[in-house]
Amino acid sequence: MLERPTSKAGWTRVAFGEVVRLSKARVAEPEAAGIERVVGLEHIEPGDLRIRRWGDVTDGTTFTTLFKPGQVLFGKRRAYQRKVAVADFEGVCSGDIYVLEPANDWLMPELLPFLCQTDAFFDHAVGTSAGSLSPRTNWTSLASFEFLLPPIREQSRLVEALSAADKLAGVQHDLLTRSESVFKALFKERIGRGFKPADYQRWEEDDEPNMCFVRLSDVASVDRGRFSHRPRNLPQFFGGPYPFAQTGDVAAARGRDFSASQFLSDEGVQYGKSFPPGTIFLTIAAVIAATAISTTETYCTDSVVGIVPKDPLDVDYLEYTLRFTRPYLEFEVATQTAQKNINLEVLRPLTIPWPSKEDRDAIAKELAAAESAIRTIEARQAATKKIMHEILRANFEVPA
Repeated sequence: MLERPTSKAGWTRVAFGEVVRLSKARVAEPEAAGIERVVGLEHIEPGDLRIRRWGDVTDGTTFTTLFKPGQVLFGKRRAYQRKVAVADFEGVCSGDIYVLEPANDWLMPELLPFLCQTDAFFDHAVGTSAGSLSPRTNWTSLASFEFLLPPIREQSRLVEALSAADKLAGVQHDLLTRSESVFKALFKERIGRGFKPADYQRWEEDDEPNMCFVRLSDVASVDRGRFSHRPRNLPQFFGGPYPFAQTGDVAAARGRDFSASQFLSDEGVQYGKSFPPGTIFLTIAAVIAATAISTTETYCTDSVVGIVPKDPLDVDYLEYTLRFTRPYLEFEVATQTAQKNINLEVLRPLTIPWPSKEDRDAIAKELAAAESAIRTIEARQAATKKIMHEILRANFEVPA
């Protein structure tokens, strides 16, 4: 990682608007001008400097703001979303996107997008935004942002380090995308082959002659969580050592990466129901059929169901299978009054494919290995972005 500079002697305090200008180029009829691509805020991913998605001008657009390769696109609406990208093609973009470029030779063009990624710049943009539902910053406010500008030689050193890290992050992004595609295809092949797309609850023997089917309640206990005392928010029920799973905790989890956001006290557990390690939690209200696996004894709210496999070694296969049924449970089974929900009468008789023990283990190991590879890539990408963040913090956010 690039070391923090020992001295900032020779660095110059400048306003953003002194070294960066807002491009006001417009094109009234993009299609007639030969422009093919249109970019909205939804096409820019937070923290990713590449524009990987766009719309087609031929599909119609009202956007007229012109951008060209090398210019920086900054989302001025909801700046807290941290949307910054460097264009590598010509196009038109939303009026909620500022098109930025260096105003003079004081600032290297390659450094501009990284400068726009600093916490200090985003804090300024958010702090100067106006509006409640859809806050926007304005150019006058952004132009007033002050920072220490390094000499060109130091800028070149920073650009070299940051560009290398950004290139690595791009490679990791592409690898992650391909790995996720492989996992989805594998997931569908290994688990989905047991389901008829038109109807999860029925099957024909001719479709899968070697596949056994069972009801969920045949291979696992299925019980709703409980935390029945009212009011629930009395402080004496919380703050203890007992993990308490809520809908949001399960929805935010990724496989075994589950952690409770609240913990019950000795008094609180008297009103709850606990589930052993290796329980599959499945949400049944508001968020439908999100799943996670516990690694410790855990209590859960009554909007979560605890599914405990009769054979603990089946937990991974069963979680993958339940994960596959989520669209069916969410869009075809869930009923809605004030919010979507499903009940035990639906879950317990749910029909699922149940191959031999040997096949279940093999399928679970294969999918777990593929998913582990994805987590490894994600961790490495996060480490790369952390390095970039530290370089920016050390050079632009630490007082001279």
